[in-house]
Amino acid sequence: TGLPRAQGLSATTARPRLGPPMRIGKKSRARRTLGFYRSAFGIKQPYRVLVDGTALQAAANLGLDLRVELPKVLGGRAEVVVTRAVVAELRSLGKEFKSATATAKRLPKLDSTGSGQAGAASASVLSAVENGNARRLCVLTEDAALQQRLAALSGVPLLRFARQVIVLEPPQRDERAAAEGAAEELARANDRRAALAPDAPDAAPKKRKRLREPNPLSCKKKKPAPAPTSSGASGEAGVKKRRRGRRRAAAPAAASEREAGREPNPQCAQ
Repeated sequence: TGLPRAQGLSATTARPRLGPPMRIGKKSRARRTLGFYRSAFGIKQPYRVLVDGTALQAAANLGLDLRVELPKVLGGRAEVVVTRAVVAELRSLGKEFKSATATAKRLPKLDSTGSGQAGAASASVLSAVENGNARRLCVLTEDAALQQRLAALSGVPLLRFARQVIVLEPPQRDERAAAEGAAEELARANDRRAALAPDAPDAAPKKRKRLREPNPLSCKKKKPAPAPTSSGASGEAGVKKRRRGRRRAAAPAAASEREAGREPNPQCAQ
């Protein structure tokens, strides 16, 4: 695969270029694109981004850490991976790609066809995402020829550098048409499956709640407390009056006996 010399990126940069932090382009468009790939092809977080030598060299020239920048672009967790063939190719290019080679060695290695063979980097990237992209990978590359071949595949989110910005390419028309056709075919298959399935037995009717009779104990009327009768009240009053009358009558009798010089009758005093 051709490395950054063909793309106008300097491979002899000795140290990262200092400047303003990288700007993230079109976050709303990236969210729409990722939403399409998530619903149509099941590509979701955590994202796995496969990079080649051109992408690693471009990041080294710009002084960028892809493990920090890619989650910003994709709006979620992202893991940067590389194939062994890409590492072998960078090693073969010598000291000019020393920084990119050191970065590639630290990244997780992805097994693919032609791994470990120098000059097979592009083939290893393509083999990792061909046949429906079963590993749900995104690809970041600056190789124009590889970009064209990846764009022809369905279900492969493609990222690239636009000056100092990493951008996510929108899906191609053919890719959208293929996704819509797959969705329609799936809907038709579901309809055919539902038509061939035996009719489900009618659900048992729900039992209606029967109105129950009220609890007779709760409906029983309370017995009123007996009211005092007028005769009883008058009787008690009469007794009290009679008692008061007897006491009043006893006192004058005792006084008359004292005047007569006789001992008062104790029964009268009581």
